[in-house]
Formats: sequence, structure tokens, C-alpha cells
Amino acid sequence: MAQSLERPSDDSIDVGALLAEPLLRNTLVAGLAGIHQPVHWCLPLSEMDEPDRGDDPPHSGIVVHAHAARLRGPGGADAVRAAAGRGAVAVLVQTEPGDVATPSELPFAFPEARRAADEATLPLALLPPTADYRAVSQLVATKVLAQATHVLQYSDRVHRSLGEILARGAGISPLAYGMARMAEAAVMVIDLEGTVLAYEATSATKKLDAAVIIGLLVQHLEQLAADEPATPGVTVLEPVEDGDATCTPIVAPVMYGGEISGLAAVLEPSGGDPHDRAQRRIVAAEGAVLVGSEMLRIRSMTEAEERTRGDFVVGLVHGRFQDGQQLVTRARHHGFHIDGRYAVCVAAMTPPDVDDERARRRVTAVVRAAEKMGSTGGPATLATHIGGNLVVAVPVTRPGRASPDALGEQELVRAFAGQLRKLIGERMSTQVHVAFGRVGTGARGVATSYREARTALALGRRVDVPPIAGYDELRIFVALSDLADSENGRTFAQEVLGPLRKVDGHARNLESVVLAYITESGNLNAAARRLGLHRNTTLYKLDRVSRTLGMDIRSADTQFMVWLAHHIDNLVQVNDSLDAELAPPP
Repeated sequence: MAQSLERPSDDSIDVGALLAEPLLRNTLVAGLAGIHQPVHWCLPLSEMDEPDRGDDPPHSGIVVHAHAARLRGPGGADAVRAAAGRGAVAVLVQTEPGDVATPSELPFAFPEARRAADEATLPLALLPPTADYRAVSQLVATKVLAQATHVLQYSDRVHRSLGEILARGAGISPLAYGMARMAEAAVMVIDLEGTVLAYEATSATKKLDAAVIIGLLVQHLEQLAADEPATPGVTVLEPVEDGDATCTPIVAPVMYGGEISGLAAVLEPSGGDPHDRAQRRIVAAEGAVLVGSEMLRIRSMTEAEERTRGDFVVGLVHGRFQDGQQLVTRARHHGFHIDGRYAVCVAAMTPPDVDDERARRRVTAVVRAAEKMGSTGGPATLATHIGGNLVVAVPVTRPGRASPDALGEQELVRAFAGQLRKLIGERMSTQVHVAFGRVGTGARGVATSYREARTALALGRRVDVPPIAGYDELRIFVALSDLADSENGRTFAQEVLGPLRKVDGHARNLESVVLAYITESGNLNAAARRLGLHRNTTLYKLDRVSRTLGMDIRSADTQFMVWLAHHIDNLVQVNDSLDAELAPPP
């Protein structure tokens, strides 16, 4: 990427424009290549001789006024080089009456200084004797201040016009169209992810293929992020070609909260003059400020709506709507059908770092995408992030359509769970487990389905289950759910597993050995391989299990008893954890 050198600053004139003034016209004799440098002020050559005070560069944008005596002979070349080294953009020499006889001889005067100026690409002009420092400095000040005033007036007009659009709360696209109308060029706005928020142009302006431009803008965003300038300004990028059409992006960062949030780009068509470019730079700069304000407004409204919807989903899945009227009112607002059929999918996701803005935006984007993925024109799909899980309440049927049977409902939910897992994998570059509960009716059905999905997800961390699992597919645990909730079931699990755990302490070594033995259907060699132990070691530990239990572990009844106790214990721990989490607030 390269910044244009035609107009490096919006609020300054260049050397060429200054030399076009009647007082200075036709006086340039050397350094033609440097006439596009910006002019900020005028100083006498004597002030350029002061010690360097650490400015960078010390006198950037300064036109130097010098008397002819300082530019004569070899010393003149040294004076030109010194001025160039201190950041001067031009040297204006006030000649004396005896310097030349005729105007035709003027370009050949001061040959040493002229050669040095050409080498340094520093414009050197020989002024008439009447052009003293007072006259020249007054001219420079008048031109610079007039240009600054013109820029401020145009900036104010642009800001007012766009401000009226912003005040209506119309959105980013109307703001971009307003910018395009004033700049007479297409305008594109993108966010940090490279998503096009607006691409607008008037009927008289041709729009290039967006994909051609987005790549260059994203590259510029990455460069800004790498450089981290304190106050990034307007930048003119390299021209972009699309077939026979060409445009030059004039980009300004969209900022709010002190951070870059995107780019606003005025796509200047080919053939624009410096004045048009200066105006487009102003449109880009002022437009980026107001686009940032609109993005902040939209973001605030979106986040507020998402928090409200998230609170509603949390209330649903935790069964906290005791007031039926409150449920009806909020359900209507969020598109939830209180008599609809819903199932809940839960995906285990790592909670984003609160200080990582990009990670939080990615999670938010996944939540939004999950809601859109399930949107079919009927009841709304509701999603939110609860702790480390993405929770989605999925409507199974639409009003006016025949409801599928129980098997068909579960297949619909399973298909959605598969799509959800694929979505998370693509957006977060990670593979997750997704569990879902059975389909239920209304708010009560959502709460039940959520608990079942959480149970299936938690059990998936303890037993071997597929990446996508439904609660009703864990049939043994469904069958044991009532037993796990009973005192008899808990006592049974404790009486069977307690002695093994007491012998092992916290290691639970004997318990893992006997479970491996049971998993391998009583095959000693296979159990040893699963455990990574020697066959004799495994046999010794199994004998120890038999002595601890007071029963022969080789017996099918004993193996079933340990297996049943282990599954009940897993279900008890999961239920206790969920009971603590889902308990109503005090």
C-alpha cells in the first residue's frame, strides 16, 4: 500500500500552488520535483540556523526566505542542503538589483545553489528585489489560513449534512449514501471482520466488484492493527482495477472507544483532480466519525436486545417464570410461543476471556448465527451463552403445520444439533460436543429439555458417547433416573463403591480396574491391554476387588452390580451438580 503524494494534507496548500501567486510567478529555477510538498508557514533563513530542538523533522512544511547574499557561491549550496536537511520545502531568494541584467538571465544565477536544490529536489525560486520577507510571509500566511478556513467550512458542511442523517437514526447505509453523494464516488464501510456494512453509490457512479476492494481494505486494517498508530488518519491506498474500471480507495478508520472498529472508504474514480481528492479526504474523515457513532448506537441497541433476550432464555431454561402474565408478555416480545413444541440443544464452548474483545465478538456472532440458522418463518429460535455453554431453544413445528410424531421431532432436533456443531466448528475453529433434550411444550417443556440436555452433556464427559447425543439415546441413564433420585439408589451405589474407594483413597485404582474388566466382558487379557498393565498385575488387582467386596468379581451378578452402582453414581453426581446450578435464587 502506498499513500498518495499529491495532497498529503487536507488543510494545506503545496509549493506549486504558492508559486502560482502573482508575487512569485515564473520564479522557479530548480527543484521542480518537490513542488507538491505541503506548505505550513514561512521563516527567514536565519531562524533555520538555530540549534535542532528535537522536532521530527524540525521545520517540516516551512518555506524559507533568504537574501541573495546567503546563496552566492559555494556557501549557497551549503545553505540549500542545510535547509533541506532541516525539513524545509522551498527556498525563496530575494535578489538584489545588481544580480541580473535581464529576466532571461535569471535562471542562470546562483548556479551552485541551483545544482544543490536539484539534487535535494528542493524548489528554489529567485524573487524580485521587492519581495522581502514581510511580503512573502504575509502571502504564505494568507494562503495557508485561507486554505485552512476553506477546509473547516467544507468539513462543517459535510458534518452537518451527515449529522442530519445520523440524527434520524436511519442506519449505516444511508450515511454511506450521503457520503457517496457529496464525494461523487462510491463509498464502502466494513467492520473489523471484513464484513461489508454498506456499499453505496449514486446512479451516476459505477460500483466496482466489492470482492476486489474488500481484500485491500482488510489488508489495510491488518496493517493498522500491526502498526497501532496513536491517531490513524486518512490514507490513500493503491488503485484497484476491475476490468476497465479503476478506483483509488481513500480510507479513514472508524473508531469508537479509542479502538478501530472498521473502515470507511471513498472509492475515487480515475481522473480526479487534487481539489476533488482533498474534498473526498474530508468526506472520508468526517463520514468515518459519524459512521462510528452510528455503529456504537447500533451496537448498544443490539447488545441491550441481546441481553434482554438472553435473560429471557435463562429464565426459560431455569424455570423461573412463576408469573404467567409476565411470561406471556415477554414471550410475545421475543417471539416465543407458549404452546409451541421446543427442544433445547446445549453445546460445550470455552467461555471467552472478558478482556478479549475479538473472542467475545466471535461468541456473539455464533449466538446470532444459531438463531438465524433455526429461523424458518415461524416461532423464533432463541439462543444465548450461559457460562461455558451455548444454549439454543429450537422450535420443532410451525403454526398451521401438522406436528410430526415423537420420532420425527427428535430427528428434526438431531439434524439441527448437527448443523449447530458444524457452525461452531467453522466459526470457532474447534470441535465441540452437542447434547439435546427431548421435545416438550411451552416454558415447562423448555426447562425440562434443558435439564435433559445438560445431563446428557455432563454424562458425555464421564462415559463414551457420540459428539452429538440426545438424552433419550442414553437409555440406560433414562431408565435409572428415578432410581438415582431415590434414597435406595444412592445407598446402593454407596454400599457397592464405597469399600473400593475407601481402599484406594482418592486414586480409585481398583474401581477403574474392575470397570475396565466389565467393559471387556470379563476378558482378563483385553482388560490388561486397556489398562496398560501386565496380566498378572491385573489379576492381582481383581482378586483384591473380590476380597474387598466379599464377592467373586468373575461372577456375572457381581459385575452387573458394580456396573449398575457406577452408572447410578454418575447420574447422582450429575443431578446434584445440576440441582445446585438450577436452584431458584434465594
